[in-house]
Amino acid sequence: MYPAPPPPPMMPVNRMPKTSGLGIAGMVLGLLGLCVGITSLPAVICSHLSLSAIRRSGGQLTGKGMAIAGLVTGYLGLAGLAAIILSVGMKANKADKEAALSSAPYQLSSVMTPILPPMPELAPLGHGGVKVGQLRLQDGVGPGEAMELRIYLPAGNHAAGSLRCVLVAPAGTTLLSGTDIGPLDENAYHDECLPYAEAGMAVVMYSLDGNVDEEDSEDREKTKRAYERFRTAQAGLSNARNALEFALARMPQVDRTKIFAAGHSSAATLALLFGEHEPRLAGCVAYAPATDIEARLKEITDNPFADLTFPECKTFLKRSSPKTHADQLKIPAFVFHAANDKNVPVADSRDFAAGLKARGADITFREVPLGGHYDAMIEEGIPAGIEWMKGR
Repeated sequence: MYPAPPPPPMMPVNRMPKTSGLGIAGMVLGLLGLCVGITSLPAVICSHLSLSAIRRSGGQLTGKGMAIAGLVTGYLGLAGLAAIILSVGMKANKADKEAALSSAPYQLSSVMTPILPPMPELAPLGHGGVKVGQLRLQDGVGPGEAMELRIYLPAGNHAAGSLRCVLVAPAGTTLLSGTDIGPLDENAYHDECLPYAEAGMAVVMYSLDGNVDEEDSEDREKTKRAYERFRTAQAGLSNARNALEFALARMPQVDRTKIFAAGHSSAATLALLFGEHEPRLAGCVAYAPATDIEARLKEITDNPFADLTFPECKTFLKRSSPKTHADQLKIPAFVFHAANDKNVPVADSRDFAAGLKARGADITFREVPLGGHYDAMIEEGIPAGIEWMKGR
């Protein structure tokens, strides 16, 4: 018998290459990651694993192109996700800084005192012997270094340190820009300063950096420049501070312990703000002040395009509001308001005065029923303010 023949040799089996499932997953996840971001990291992991498996498969796995596509889209998605996280973090950090800045007191110690010129020549005004003169500081271009001052002195000769002094800014600003005091001519406005001088007090009226003329108020670039000057002048505090320095350095008649800040409307807002920042004042007098400027100008701060003209205005307005720094008011204050004021609600002054009183501040609040925003100040407010200051 012959042995059985050997079996025929085994023929190689040609298997069809398979597409890598990880490669498919990597590409799909990568594409999704471009939209949602969260799938980008799994896309990169799947694509790397797919490429490794393809290299070891000896040609039995395909899908290298899809794996590479998954890598590219995955890394792009990760880069986009990182940019979003960084942007959110930067915005949160900026918001935190703005919140801190909006509540931070202004630094009057940073205000440069310019070279102060001597007293101007005073001329009789024709009202009870009151004399008046005007000058301009021109020592530089910094905040409060190029401003106007108008000086009123009561009739007669005055011994050194014998007069109370009132620092008054012009009223009627938008609280986003300053204003000049105008020329000293027959049309000069005296109604908010003259009564103090007629009552025997010295008066220093001062301009505010950032004046914008009425005809330029619709010019966005000029309005923006005026706002920037006013903001750099710390909402007028730099001007108020240099008006005080002038009174102390150039007006020997003034009692250095009896200098007051006073004003009406927007100038009343500044008088309170100055009182909160300047302990050398004997007191501050505010007729119909806006104490929460951020709320008063909410229509502007809510406008998404407001920063184009008024950069960082929300932060600035909160920081410039007397309400923000109420706990810093350590000097006596007199607040006056008419109940029928249609410009600034009397409730603002009521609440502000009540808050100060609750903190133990030396606050006098007087409310009258009639007179509106302006007439009440002229007819009753200033006389009451004068009596209040004389009692200090």
